[in-house]
Amino acid sequence: MAQASSKTSKQILEEPEDFEAPDFSHSAVRESAAPNVPNMNPVLHDSDSAESTEHKMEQKDPRNFLQSGLNLPGIFRAGVHIPTPYAATKPPKKTLQAVYNAGRYKAALTLDILAIQSFMAGIYIAMAGHLFLSVGGGVLGAALFPTGLIAVVLASGELFTGDALIFIASLLGGQVKARSLLRNWTVAWIFNFSGCLVWAALLGYCSDALTDVGQADFAIAVARKKAFQPWVNIFLKGIGANFMVCIGVWQATCAEEVAGKILAIWFPIAGFVLMGFDHCIANQFLIPLGMMMGAKDISAVRLLFQALLPATLGNVIGGGILVGAVYWYVFDSMESFNGYRAKIRQTWNRRSTMLRASISSRNINTSANDAV
Repeated sequence: MAQASSKTSKQILEEPEDFEAPDFSHSAVRESAAPNVPNMNPVLHDSDSAESTEHKMEQKDPRNFLQSGLNLPGIFRAGVHIPTPYAATKPPKKTLQAVYNAGRYKAALTLDILAIQSFMAGIYIAMAGHLFLSVGGGVLGAALFPTGLIAVVLASGELFTGDALIFIASLLGGQVKARSLLRNWTVAWIFNFSGCLVWAALLGYCSDALTDVGQADFAIAVARKKAFQPWVNIFLKGIGANFMVCIGVWQATCAEEVAGKILAIWFPIAGFVLMGFDHCIANQFLIPLGMMMGAKDISAVRLLFQALLPATLGNVIGGGILVGAVYWYVFDSMESFNGYRAKIRQTWNRRSTMLRASISSRNINTSANDAV
């Protein structure tokens, strides 16, 4: 038996070209009968040592095409791939834990990396805004706009509006401190704006790309529309915009595969664009570009305080509170409350012990003085 087994292995090694890729369908797996499966637990013969047999068991079959780099879920046995159950999404509590992990990672970023990633996120959103303008907006523009957030998520950009979800949830879950939240939001907002301005100036205005496709007037009209709205309207539209953006981010975090992440992002982002909501980072590109193209009636003060400020505040509430805080409360609030209570109890006990020790020390000193 040992000789036959060694001969078969030798033939396999010398003639791998005769191997044909197996059929991975469930029917093929069922049809692979047990008699055709080689003995996976050979009996040790007197002539075989335990060491040599273990080496044979661990020896990789060169016919196994999985060794070529293709990574399929499941096990490979007797030349047949047997799939195992695979979850394409995380359950909600694990999704929240992934958000916590992202929060801790982002809080630990050095300032230079945070600034660069924030700048690149601004570039991605400006790219999407430029694409929206180039096709004249509408349904097609809304369908193309999600390319920006897809790039942010897959390339790990630091987008202010997405970080509203991550840092509010992480802060409430006790994963990051308030100063980390303020640091991330400040740097992300400023460098998102910088990336948008660079794209608007160089690729939107100086390149004449929008003029070439006949959309210069449309860019001016969009800028004026977004800048000359009532403050409250922009604020409410900001809530709606980042609610949908952060729902897309949450769903993308839930998805395990790239295709799933893209689909999870696409529809909420396209939806908020079609609804006419206001995303503060998108407006950091659209309004300055319109100003460069000829919307001279929009001042810097109006841009910052009448357009971007209400959109920013609305985005924080829509993404941070209505998504981040809500899902923290639903999936982790009790554990966080227990942790807070434990910390308060520990602090109270420590201070009580110190106070009692101090009082005892004073009593001892007083007794000693009275005795003298």
